[in-house]
Amino acid sequence: MLRHKELRISTQITNNAWAAESRPAAAPTTLRNLIVRRRIAISLIGFGSLVAYNLAWRGTIPFSPFDLANPWVITAWAMLIIGLAIRSWSAGTLNKSRELTTTGPYSMCRNPLYVGSFLMMFAFCLLCKDLPTLLFVAGPMLWLYWQQVRFEETRLNNLFPDQWPAYTRSTPRFVPRSLPRKPLESWALSWWMTNREYQALTGVTLGLLGIYVLHLWRVSQLG
Repeated sequence: MLRHKELRISTQITNNAWAAESRPAAAPTTLRNLIVRRRIAISLIGFGSLVAYNLAWRGTIPFSPFDLANPWVITAWAMLIIGLAIRSWSAGTLNKSRELTTTGPYSMCRNPLYVGSFLMMFAFCLLCKDLPTLLFVAGPMLWLYWQQVRFEETRLNNLFPDQWPAYTRSTPRFVPRSLPRKPLESWALSWWMTNREYQALTGVTLGLLGIYVLHLWRVSQLG
């Protein structure tokens, strides 16, 4: 009887420990972390406000995304393509929360998805020729995503306490020190789809079309 009771208590402790380990991290309650959790909505509101301001008062004429004789447009396309490639490479390698991903782009830096995202953001800023938008990306947006990176790294450290410290010592946050020996190791189309990276491609396509329509509209107003 005593042995059975001890076994039941031991099993309960084990189950509770397992539940604690598998339970998601507690939702952040500070104002900073609340803002970080709403980063996508804040980004959309910020960009939407800047577009409205541009349309109503500034009257900037963006570059045509298809004016490939313009060096600024070529630069923007290069940043977009590289950014999309980095994101697709990363999304097809990332196994969220199931294991610590250290292969492919994650062997070069710890946050390749954000590197790709900011390349794409700055590309759109170039096409828009809009200084307030550029300052918004270079200021508040950088701060917002820097806080998100810190939050995610704390979470990964809690999830993988045995692997994370060594990984951070050998792998920089953003700027790679070397190229991976096996760049497509662990990449899979199924992970690319699971991580819904097709949304980035759709967003870029719609963004380019929107800038082109705005360019045509501004030009028609002048002439």
